[in-house]
Amino acid sequence: MTLIGSILKKVKSKDSVNGKYTSPPPELTNIPKSRKRKSINKYSHVKAMVDSAPPSYDAKRPYRDLQKWRRHAWQLATENTRLLMAIKLTQFNRGKVDSRWRERLPANKVYYENRALFLKEVQRENKAIYKRILKASPQVSPTSMLQRDWAHNRREILMKAKNKFVLFPPEPKEIIEDAIFIKPPQVKRPRVYFTLRFRGGASIGELKAELFEDICPVTCRLFLDLLDGDEFGYGYVGTCFFRKVPELFWSGGDVIHDNGFGCYAQRGCTVPIGAENYHFPHSMPGLLSMRVTRDDEVCGIFNITFKPLPQFDLRNVVFGRIIRPSKVYETIRELGNALSTRPVVELSSARRFVDGKWRYGAKNTKVICNNKK
Repeated sequence: MTLIGSILKKVKSKDSVNGKYTSPPPELTNIPKSRKRKSINKYSHVKAMVDSAPPSYDAKRPYRDLQKWRRHAWQLATENTRLLMAIKLTQFNRGKVDSRWRERLPANKVYYENRALFLKEVQRENKAIYKRILKASPQVSPTSMLQRDWAHNRREILMKAKNKFVLFPPEPKEIIEDAIFIKPPQVKRPRVYFTLRFRGGASIGELKAELFEDICPVTCRLFLDLLDGDEFGYGYVGTCFFRKVPELFWSGGDVIHDNGFGCYAQRGCTVPIGAENYHFPHSMPGLLSMRVTRDDEVCGIFNITFKPLPQFDLRNVVFGRIIRPSKVYETIRELGNALSTRPVVELSSARRFVDGKWRYGAKNTKVICNNKK
């Protein structure tokens, strides 16, 4: 027997001799997978205390004093530059600005050095101010401009002095260009309120409308049912104005497809209702009219007009009007594009006063389901 054979025989174990372990070792078929523990955030149930809603729409915000903002930003930049220069100076001197003398100087010498340094700093600041004076434009108004403003103010004062003194100004009267829309005496017409906003953005404001329920009861009932939301999930709240022609009209209220191609039938009806009457003409701005299809069907789609539209007569049923003057109405009449749906403006909420309490409109759930599909 060789030396290597005797060594191998010596190191043999009982398990290898008995054949308990084979060579090569068997392959594992079922490899256990390690499971990772899910990390649970212990603050997931806590609600945010900061209001993350978008700010309300302000039409006057673009007309701010940009010169004042520019001057304020320039002052902040100047202060930051001075702080940065002071920090760099301290770093260059290794933080030993006040301890650069190895020996203590006499008191008169220290006073002289401090006065000399102060004089240099004052001279440097004076030079900087002088350069700014040379480059700066005059901020004082010339005499000719002041005289012109005074002449204008004097004319305004003399003109207003001729008017009667009014301690409490009267409330603005409703604007109704056509007398046919004035409410008859002893007739109550319901009023509704609906809020408009940019989809995913800020709120525009609330519009107030009066419905001609004494002349068009069926059409007004359809509008109120969709404003409140029916039991099947159809309603105006959550739908958008799919066509917006500035200075002309807006169209919206498609509770089926939200694009102007849907047609809604009231509860208990298999087909939409027909045109009730064409009593009122489109003779003034701010009217609410229900669109009528070629098959004489009223599908719940309504218009908001911004000018007299005689071409809509005998084609749309006028059933209400927007209460004017209204800042929201004047704002939306300039929005939109005849060839685009942007910006997307939706009817975010609606309410009306019924039986001594407010009734709020339910959100449309059918349009949301159709969009998800």
